[in-house]
Amino acid sequence: MSQRPDISELDAIVLAGGNSRRMGSPKATLPFGGTTLAGAVVAALQTVFRQVLVVTREQASLSDCLSGFDVEILEDERPLQGPLVGVVRGLAHSDAPWCFVAGCDMPYLRVDVILRMAEHLDDGDVVIPRYNGRLQTLHAFYNRRCLRIAEELLEQGLTSMGELLSHCRVSELSQDHFADISGALLSFQDLDTGEEYEATLQTPDSPSE
Repeated sequence: MSQRPDISELDAIVLAGGNSRRMGSPKATLPFGGTTLAGAVVAALQTVFRQVLVVTREQASLSDCLSGFDVEILEDERPLQGPLVGVVRGLAHSDAPWCFVAGCDMPYLRVDVILRMAEHLDDGDVVIPRYNGRLQTLHAFYNRRCLRIAEELLEQGLTSMGELLSHCRVSELSQDHFADISGALLSFQDLDTGEEYEATLQTPDSPSE
C-alpha cells in the first residue's frame, strides 16, 4: 500500500479562464475582502499547498491583482474552452502526485474541508465531494494519472469534466462527511452571477462563520 502524500508537498490549481458570461465581467479580478475573488482563493490555498498555479487565458489581466501573492500564472492557449482545458494545463505543469483544483469564484474555501478530503487520497484517482446533489468538480483532488486520460479526451474534442470522471476511479464524499466542521458547506459556494456577488458583499460576515 502506497503512503498517502503530505498535502504540503502537493499543488493547487486555480481556474481563472472562464468567460464569466453570467457575472457580466471577469470574476477573478472582482474586488473582495481587501483583495479580489482570485486573491481570496489563492490566499486560502497557500496556507496548505506547496505552490498555487493559476490558469488563465489572459495572463496580463491577473498579474496586477495577484502581484502580492507567490503564485505562478499559466496561460492556456488551446482553442478548446472549458475547465477540463485548465485542469490539463495545470496538471501538465505540476510534478506533484496530486493537485487540488478550485474555481477562482470560490472565496470561502475552508482549509479544514480540504484537509479532510486529503485523508482519502489513497482511495482512487479523483477525490470529490457531492453537495446539493452535484459533484463538485472544481473543489476536488486529481491524481496525475488523470492527465493522460484528460489529454486524450481533449484530443477527441471532449471538454466535459463529467467525461473525465467517467474514465477515472472516483472517491465520492457526501456533504455529511464534513458535518462536524463548522461552516464546512461554505467551502463549496461559488459566485456565478452579479446578483450573487452583490449579495455576498452586503453580508461579508456571514461566510466567515
